[in-house]
Amino acid sequence: MLKNIIRLELFSVKPEDGINQVVRLMKEKNIGSVLVCDDQKKPLGIITDRDLVLRCLGEDKDYQQCMVKDLMTSSPRTVSENDGLFDCINAMHEEGVRRIPVVDQQGKALGIVSFGDLLKILSKEFNTLVESTTRPLESEEPQKKAAAA
Repeated sequence: MLKNIIRLELFSVKPEDGINQVVRLMKEKNIGSVLVCDDQKKPLGIITDRDLVLRCLGEDKDYQQCMVKDLMTSSPRTVSENDGLFDCINAMHEEGVRRIPVVDQQGKALGIVSFGDLLKILSKEFNTLVESTTRPLESEEPQKKAAAA
């Protein structure tokens, strides 16, 4: 379930906030996207570092005058905290996105799951599966014996 893997720290802004606030938050927290939420923490949109570049700088807009609502992607598709990894992957595939908000049963934002988050989890799972179902390669045998000595 996604609730077991999402980051519990939610970073969000309001549609009326300035882009400067988003940029500072992204820099301070080392993140590439921020949810745009209402007062009840329900997702209204998402804004990414790519949105800032393409929709603001790429269109020669004055970033000091831009507001979040001018650049965000509105009404993002969400997934439930009780969905599984493959539900999330399918939703990302259908929407053509690399990040997707996770919400609780009331629609309140809990966090964002990124493509990188999913890849990291799946890589660990595949590694565990490989280690438990395959024999070591002959070239690995001397290394394991040496490590044990």
